[in-house]
Amino acid sequence: MARADFLTGLALIFLSIYVLIESWWMPRLEHLKAHPLSVPGIVPAFIGMVLLLFGTVLVIRSIRRGGHRLGLTYEGLRRLFIKPGNQRLLLTAILTIGYGSFLIGILPYWLATGLFIFVFIVLFEWERGMNVAQRKRCVISAVFIAILSSAAITLVFERLFLVALP
Repeated sequence: MARADFLTGLALIFLSIYVLIESWWMPRLEHLKAHPLSVPGIVPAFIGMVLLLFGTVLVIRSIRRGGHRLGLTYEGLRRLFIKPGNQRLLLTAILTIGYGSFLIGILPYWLATGLFIFVFIVLFEWERGMNVAQRKRCVISAVFIAILSSAAITLVFERLFLVALP
């Protein structure tokens, strides 16, 4: 666990620094005379600071237990990627990075979000040996959830949080 804590702590630190930088660049709504504590970047910045604190604590505790000595080998990495849970994590990372890096900005936000949710659900709910009715139910429920989620997320961010979406 010390090694996993070390890597997780590093990931949290890098993620929190990214969140802090991005929240700093969010609109401040000065033209609307918004109170400084009501700007859209305040909540992500707070979450980023908390993640930075917890990531740092995790790394320090891990170093004290020797978790910084990773001892990576080719065979160890190969075994790491064979585990189904790690494969799902890698697929999640690929989908999320693809969504944030490629779909957002190219497609309208609502469409990119809907496609991401649809593909995510289908890939993670699809199982070998499913009959035609189960496959159909999987795709229909994914479409339904993607449309409702995409519409709700878009409306909440644009109308409630006043965030201009790409």
